[in-house]
Amino acid sequence: MRARFQTTIGGSVSIRLLLVMAIFPMTAGRGAEPTAAPERIVWRTPVSVAASGDGRWLATANRASGTVSLVDLTGERAGTLADKPADELAIGLRPGAIAARGEDGFVAVTTESGDLVTLAVKEGHLVETGRVHLGFEPHDVTLSPDRATAWVPLAATAAVVAVDLDALAVSEPIPTGPLPRFVAVSPDGATVAVACAAGAEIVLVDASTRLVRSRHPFKGLNIGQPAFTPDGATLYFTFTYDGGGTISPGDIRRGWVTGSRLGRLDIEPDGGTLHGLTLDVPGRAVGDVLGLAIVDGGQTVLVAAGGTHELLRFDVAAGLPWTQISGAEVMDRSLSTDAKRFRRLDLAGRPLGLTVTADGTRVFVANALLDAVQSIDPTGPELLWSMAVSRGEEPTAEELVIRRGEAIFHDAQRSLDQWYSCHTCHWEGGGNTVTFDTRNDGSSATYKTVLPLWHLADTGPWTWHGRQTDVSTAVKTSMIETMQAPEPSDNDVAALTAFLAGLKAPPSPFRAADGSLSAAAERGRTLFESARAGCSECHTPPFYTSPGLHDVGLGKKEDRYPTYSPPTLLSGYRKTRWLHNARARSIHDLLAGPHSPEKLTGEAALTEAEIDELVAWLKTL
Repeated sequence: MRARFQTTIGGSVSIRLLLVMAIFPMTAGRGAEPTAAPERIVWRTPVSVAASGDGRWLATANRASGTVSLVDLTGERAGTLADKPADELAIGLRPGAIAARGEDGFVAVTTESGDLVTLAVKEGHLVETGRVHLGFEPHDVTLSPDRATAWVPLAATAAVVAVDLDALAVSEPIPTGPLPRFVAVSPDGATVAVACAAGAEIVLVDASTRLVRSRHPFKGLNIGQPAFTPDGATLYFTFTYDGGGTISPGDIRRGWVTGSRLGRLDIEPDGGTLHGLTLDVPGRAVGDVLGLAIVDGGQTVLVAAGGTHELLRFDVAAGLPWTQISGAEVMDRSLSTDAKRFRRLDLAGRPLGLTVTADGTRVFVANALLDAVQSIDPTGPELLWSMAVSRGEEPTAEELVIRRGEAIFHDAQRSLDQWYSCHTCHWEGGGNTVTFDTRNDGSSATYKTVLPLWHLADTGPWTWHGRQTDVSTAVKTSMIETMQAPEPSDNDVAALTAFLAGLKAPPSPFRAADGSLSAAAERGRTLFESARAGCSECHTPPFYTSPGLHDVGLGKKEDRYPTYSPPTLLSGYRKTRWLHNARARSIHDLLAGPHSPEKLTGEAALTEAEIDELVAWLKTL
């Protein structure tokens, strides 16, 4: 069976998802050669969407396939919209975002390959017109008002860069804060807002001087897309609130564990003032907010909630019960019962990126798990149509199981009253920037950092204490204890386990293009492997962990178990908190303080230079 999308222009849409789609052959011979395209492409998984200035073309950045799909919107209003994309072009590994440049141009970034790619539409086909390497993990891209400059945050190296799109010249990196993921430019082009996930802050950068103007930290994680109002006076953004509560039904339902928020920063000459709006309704919370769009001259804000498969509409002009940035735990009842000011539209799948047409009459949604782009009338909001961006070969039975596991991983409706998903804590399969009481270690109220899920099947035993020795049991326990959900079926556990088995650590940006190491990192590797440092006794390649349990003198009396399972060190450069209790906030602090090698081996302490070399090596893993 195949998934069939039945399109109706100007009315409701019927989506018959009998089975999700398959492969669309790569178009060869246009532009540059595809960059390490996957050998087999089943799903596209669109995460970002952009509409051309004249409203004719729509383009999606497809994370799973490494491609951009092109949709011809010519027949949308006439009711003759085609039932499939007009074209597709491979651009590189894991595209993260796309933006429109004029009437027939687009700019995309590839998260894993680290490139910015310029594209043009010629005779109905996508053509690559330029490419420049930026660095690693450029999650987002936005353009200046004159479309001459692209601003791109580089999550792996804690910076934002400006790219001259005519010369394809990249500026010196502008330090922001850890894990900058999303970016917006003010309507006058003077201010760049960068949403940093670690430490949770909005950083305002002066576009002309390229210096940080102000910082606005708050308590949260997983900051999503920011957007300025048309007058530039206000910046809206999405984020998940870190309540710090224990994993219990009472704390979850009070919003004391996590919560979804709409943030507002009122721009002022000396910086700005933060406000928050709670989005969670008792009994029916909102999960994993990310995409955001502003329409109707700034009077309406739309938010995509991928975890609960919906689009939220807020009538800002009618007044909303704003509080402090981390204020009320659940939505004010006066708002949750007011259909004029607050509406929810079920879109199914996993809606992520949003874009608005120049005339503001249409909003388009990149729906990752439907493998589709969706058209929305924002006044309702109303779903007008969905178009699949995948087609071709049927997925295998194994591929269907993995895709089902991916859907479970991102589904907040799998948790108590749909407050959070697996992805909420394990952003894109990694760790996170806060501590949680997951109850998965056999204790309660012992907060621990979130372990990444890279190479899960090969890095057991699982949990900080190595309490779980069977990966399926570990997954099932998390679904019951952490998610506080009913016991899952064996098929659900198998599907989620299969999806997690495919999660790989992203490549390190601290190696040369050919994978070689700097001289300092080479010396650090030698030290890492030496008996003096003793690191490799517990952290052995290729995953830099080991199955044994160890007491390294870092436990507390409230810990139920005295020994710990060595966590993998892969992609450690992305971490912002180290050790089970987040005691260290950098690799250097870890090695110079609570987990210094001499405390473990009894050998002479490392010099400052040796610590720096060891850090250089660890950042390359």
